[in-house]
Amino acid sequence: NCIFGIKFKISPVIFNTKVNFGEYRGYVYPLSYLMEQAVTDQVKRAPSFTARVDLLNSYFQSIITEYAGSWESVRVVSSILQHCDQENDFTTPIEDMAAQYHISARTLHRYFETTTAFSSKKALQLLRIRKAVTQLAHSPYDFSYNKYGYYDHSHFYKHLKQFLRKETLENEQPYLKILEWLHKK
Repeated sequence: NCIFGIKFKISPVIFNTKVNFGEYRGYVYPLSYLMEQAVTDQVKRAPSFTARVDLLNSYFQSIITEYAGSWESVRVVSSILQHCDQENDFTTPIEDMAAQYHISARTLHRYFETTTAFSSKKALQLLRIRKAVTQLAHSPYDFSYNKYGYYDHSHFYKHLKQFLRKETLENEQPYLKILEWLHKK
């Protein structure tokens, strides 16, 4: 997460606040930045942890209830991300995924943009490279690029270099060793 900084958990705040996720790159911001100030103040003044949890639960439940019809995009994107993550299915065309949900590929792209701030291709590529790098970091000798839908070693290496840019790695020097190790392999 230090390298890619992306979590694919979709918050109900996106319905209540039009978020430009591009403004939030490079840093980790508290969720309170996206919530109404009155709610944040109430949570801070709550006398106990349980009271804070109850306040936040009612706040988020009200958003979920208010935008109940808008959940379709979240449901579809979450389902696709979960499937791809569990099955390592990163080669199925977006058009086929959209057809499974009886929507157009364009609509699916719009769903991804709305819920994750990324195009479907970028979101799935991030998920794929993160899974691959995790396995490579934990057990480099058992690593197989085929498992993640890469055609060959150079395809994986090119994709890895694309996401391991210098500005991303300024504070994460150990990951440069992965690139060196792959290049020697």
